[in-house]
Amino acid sequence: MKYIIILTVFYYTIPAFAQEITEENYLQEDSLVWEKYKVIETRMFQLTEKYPEKRDSLLTVLYEKELPSILRESRNLALKYAAVPSGLKRLFMVRLEIPKDTLSRILKSLSPEIRESFYGKCLHRHIITKQIEEGDLYFDFQGSKENGTEFHLSSLAGKRILLLYGGLGCMGEKGRTYLADLYQKYSDDNFEIVVFWPCSSLEELKEYKKRYPFPYTFVSDFFEDLSPVKITYGTQATPTCFFIDSRGIVKMRSEGFNPILCEQLLKE
Repeated sequence: MKYIIILTVFYYTIPAFAQEITEENYLQEDSLVWEKYKVIETRMFQLTEKYPEKRDSLLTVLYEKELPSILRESRNLALKYAAVPSGLKRLFMVRLEIPKDTLSRILKSLSPEIRESFYGKCLHRHIITKQIEEGDLYFDFQGSKENGTEFHLSSLAGKRILLLYGGLGCMGEKGRTYLADLYQKYSDDNFEIVVFWPCSSLEELKEYKKRYPFPYTFVSDFFEDLSPVKITYGTQATPTCFFIDSRGIVKMRSEGFNPILCEQLLKE
């Protein structure tokens, strides 16, 4: 009987400790969420090998059902643990999925120290800035090319621009090949590709150019998550792509590279 009582007390004490808003508890809970996804992902890929004819349907379940569920859990944890550094960082990462009034309310509830932290400043900047949407005039920015020279997006005024927020690695070889073909086909027809890299130094930008030696303009401002480009264009996923027409109007915003729509816009 004594052991039953002890176990019962222990059982009901665990959730109480788990509710403490600490950095350690956040990292532990977030880790459990992504470990769960890894298990699901591994199992799904095992099934695609066993049943190759069902690959498309299995991956659809993984990316359209399981992943959104995991992302929802991760977002809820960020909302719960916004008062600790890693929780606030995650909240910034999922900021585009949360209404600004909710973000503002959360930010105001935090301690002055957390509000003045790097991600507190990033979140505040997002809240007070209007993000670029389709139909808006493009946001001009300045940065450095990989050779160290200054770059302004407005230097390409009058041209059609495909602006990518990173992501050449994420789009895979097939995507990179299609992008290269698109550039080769239209580069003589008033078309430029600009890849903005969210990196921290000129050396890092040079490394990206070595890794992906394409003739596009590679640029960064080295402000990382506090970059005016990231904040104003509302980017998080890589690549996030923007097609800007010759009048400077943003005609397309897409998370991921949409080659069909890009080519349609280039043919207009």
